[in-house]
Amino acid sequence: MSSIRYSNPSQAALGFLPVLATNILPLAGVAWFDWNPETLVTIYALELLVLLPLAGVKALFAGKPPASDRENGVFSVSKSALTNKRGNITVHDSLPPVYPRNVPFTVAVVSGSVWVGFFVLAPVSEVVAVLDILGRPEVLLSVVALIVGQVAEAVHIYFRNGRYAEISPYAVIEIPARQGLFLAVFLFIVVVGGAKSVLVAFVAMKVLVEWSGFSAEHGGAGRLTRWLSGPNSTTTADSVDVPVGQPSATVDVDQGSIAAAAVWRVLSETGPFYVVLAGFVWLGVPAFLGGGEPSLTLWLAGGLAGLVLLGLMVAGDTIEVVLMNWWTTYYRISGQLVAYDRLTDEPQWTTPLTELRDATVVETRPSDRHFGTRTITVTTGWDSGGTERTLGPVSDPKRFVKAFDIPLQSTDLSPLDWRFVGAAVGSAALIAVSSIVVATTPVGPSVSWVLLPVSLPLLGIVPMGFWKLAHS
Repeated sequence: MSSIRYSNPSQAALGFLPVLATNILPLAGVAWFDWNPETLVTIYALELLVLLPLAGVKALFAGKPPASDRENGVFSVSKSALTNKRGNITVHDSLPPVYPRNVPFTVAVVSGSVWVGFFVLAPVSEVVAVLDILGRPEVLLSVVALIVGQVAEAVHIYFRNGRYAEISPYAVIEIPARQGLFLAVFLFIVVVGGAKSVLVAFVAMKVLVEWSGFSAEHGGAGRLTRWLSGPNSTTTADSVDVPVGQPSATVDVDQGSIAAAAVWRVLSETGPFYVVLAGFVWLGVPAFLGGGEPSLTLWLAGGLAGLVLLGLMVAGDTIEVVLMNWWTTYYRISGQLVAYDRLTDEPQWTTPLTELRDATVVETRPSDRHFGTRTITVTTGWDSGGTERTLGPVSDPKRFVKAFDIPLQSTDLSPLDWRFVGAAVGSAALIAVSSIVVATTPVGPSVSWVLLPVSLPLLGIVPMGFWKLAHS
């Protein structure tokens, strides 16, 4: 995108002419030089899908904090506490620093790319034999050229020119996601017209997308073009005032308990939804690439793609939990509690000990019961400035409570009702065995295979409900 500023709208329009010419060139090729519209449609779709994982990588280095209002975005990561993490990590001297707070945005791209890809490939596959086109050498060469071109542009503009320091991770991933979703919705409308009409739609929407970014950069964007050009990156991080002096008490979190809690989170909360998404990929790859009669190879390829996706999402979820708490140390300095992260070498937050209130031991974490650790929730601040924070897990909770004057009567966990524990374990085992039996049936989804992954989030409510009842 050009960085030249124009003094009036007519000059800006002239400045956009090279971009316009580049995008309408394929239409001229189809009209006068018999270019294959199916091939161009496929390459355009692949170009869009290449942008999403590349955006996920770029997001790791974005220097601006993410906006707090992210509810209306295509990618929603509003529930991740890691987005508030302060500090960065230097991976290599030749690269900008990586911000742990950006990891949830990169993880969101993994699953979000599947949905955007679904909405793009679904209409395209109706008029284009995608697998046949991908088998052509010139198409593969074009795809490689696309990837190389996008990577080269990212290296030159994003990294070398310092664009990463001016943008937030939310904006990095939202721009291609919004553009892709808008393009996909439009394609659903025109797909009945054949490959040529789809190509026209692609080009028309690409011109609109390019114009949205161009006009937004030069101050002339309307409501639609402002949305397509992505959210702003004007958020700044508040400073943390750490009191001067040596700590009178120091407590590290228990890393073993954190690792076990990360596994529990995947199994009990996000894992069932990830299995559903991986199942859709297994079904979607043969459906989009194989037409009416997908081959055994496509079924296997779809299954492998689903497993890779599942592994990436589980790994991303685990990394988020580890980055959030693994290197946390709590200091007591001059009557204040300071939460410090040793990895980023940055204080995360601080509060006067006199403002700690409503302290409660978290009862439902199996890792705390297994390791003898405790996790405590407290409220800091008053009135509208009150914030609920999670402390721990710590291996010596009594010492921790005493050292930081936490208003908590007891750190003991209430006894479990083992009848409900047995019901939780039994129902979870039944779901796991059923999943294994269905997964080992002959390749090719049957009705039962489709219903099982789709119903996993609902089935998971049963053992989780029993587990919560065991603490009553």
